[in-house]
Amino acid sequence: MSAAIDERNEKNKLGWRERLPNRRQIYSGLLSFFGLVIVIMGLLLFPEYENPSILLLLLFFAIATQSTMTYLVGGNVSVSVSGAISFAVVGLYGPVAAGMAAAIAELGLWLLSLRPKDRDWNHEFERLGVNGGIHGISILLGGLVFAWIRNLLGTGSFVIEAIPWLVGAIVGDQVNFWLLSIIIYLANGVRPKEVFRENRWAIPMNVLVMSIGGGLIMLAVAQFGFLGLAIFVLPIVLSAYSFRVTVNNAKKQMEKLEEMVTVRTQALADANHKLEALHKEKDSFLAVLTHDMRTPLTSIRGYGSIMRDRELTREQQTKIAKVILNSQDTLLEIVNNILELEKLQSGVPILLESSNFDLALLVKNTTESLETQALEKNITLNYDQIPSPIMVTADMSKMRRVILNLISNALKYTPESGLVSVRTVVDGRFAIFQVEDNGYGIPADELPHIFDRYSRVKGHRHLAIGTGLGLAIVKSLIEAHDGEINVQSEENVGSTFTFKLPLT
Repeated sequence: MSAAIDERNEKNKLGWRERLPNRRQIYSGLLSFFGLVIVIMGLLLFPEYENPSILLLLLFFAIATQSTMTYLVGGNVSVSVSGAISFAVVGLYGPVAAGMAAAIAELGLWLLSLRPKDRDWNHEFERLGVNGGIHGISILLGGLVFAWIRNLLGTGSFVIEAIPWLVGAIVGDQVNFWLLSIIIYLANGVRPKEVFRENRWAIPMNVLVMSIGGGLIMLAVAQFGFLGLAIFVLPIVLSAYSFRVTVNNAKKQMEKLEEMVTVRTQALADANHKLEALHKEKDSFLAVLTHDMRTPLTSIRGYGSIMRDRELTREQQTKIAKVILNSQDTLLEIVNNILELEKLQSGVPILLESSNFDLALLVKNTTESLETQALEKNITLNYDQIPSPIMVTADMSKMRRVILNLISNALKYTPESGLVSVRTVVDGRFAIFQVEDNGYGIPADELPHIFDRYSRVKGHRHLAIGTGLGLAIVKSLIEAHDGEINVQSEENVGSTFTFKLPLT
């Protein structure tokens, strides 16, 4: 029972703590309170002001110019000529009226920026109170410093007259900045010194706008009344609006530029990745090429030396000549593959010299040319000795190369005394070529990449020389004829390569 009571008390204590306002809320409340006090004090003094109608017009212009406020770097610090109008009120009506003008200008901006739909009104009222409090307090304190220095120095030369305006503007700007920096720190955790470092370049601009602009407006109103407002304030309002439009357009252009830079940077990064992949691919290819060309070259050199240095029988000469010719054929195949790859990588479409011919007869003749290779490994090579004609329109030389490559691969990767079967049939609107072997087969994880350039089955590299380009070239040639090619294979069982071409 005691434990339950303690737990309930702890929960109540935690709930009470959560209901306590945080530091940001306390600070926002204080700013709002002082801003409201300044506005009330200014309104109470309103009947005592000389020419209150001019003050009302200045309040209107303060609201109008505040609506042209332009946010600078990071969106935290802004430039607005409403500070000049509020500071002009300091010289005409005193610091309290100036603070009231600054706070009321924020009220006007707040009303103009409201979008009632889906608004968080607690947040909106806090924003109004904070902004009104910050600007009212800063202009009031800047005005008090202005009045104190002016009373201290009196009137005199231009320099003496300018000092109160300059110092008061500096105080007002810095009070405004640091009050704002504190609320940014409490809300977002960004330290005031960091905000100051990023935005200190805007200080001279704000100080000059407040001091020079405020002094000129005060002088114009003091000398010319309503006419002075029309002459000096209206151009300021229009200039502020033009500045806002220019800055906003520049921001949009910067955003577009940043977006373009991001896209180009990503494209460059992708290109670099592709380039790195191509370099790795090239290095891998050169390593394979060097290895695969060394074997037939070594064979040609070795057997050539034997023929040069020894007396050989006719049978021995014939056997050595056959080895040399086979090695030469291997080198020729490698060179042809490299040349074909160069054409494919250049992006130029494959040129076809199409004609109408009997595909079944081409398969028979090509298969016959490989019987010697099959006999050397005692492989049974089955094919249709008297095929039925299958007419297609294609490039005969390229199709011979495709057929030769597929049957040669089957013979290379089938062990001695194995079986390779070649068949050509018609299926609907397509001619089907198929070569099946009971050889080593392709592992399932490597099967999806078998038609990729430089791809060779890892476990088969010691069985035969190759660049890993043959099947990639075969696939490209078949697709250039609007055909399809696929493979079915099981490791240690065998493989079946099939392609189909449209009939004539």
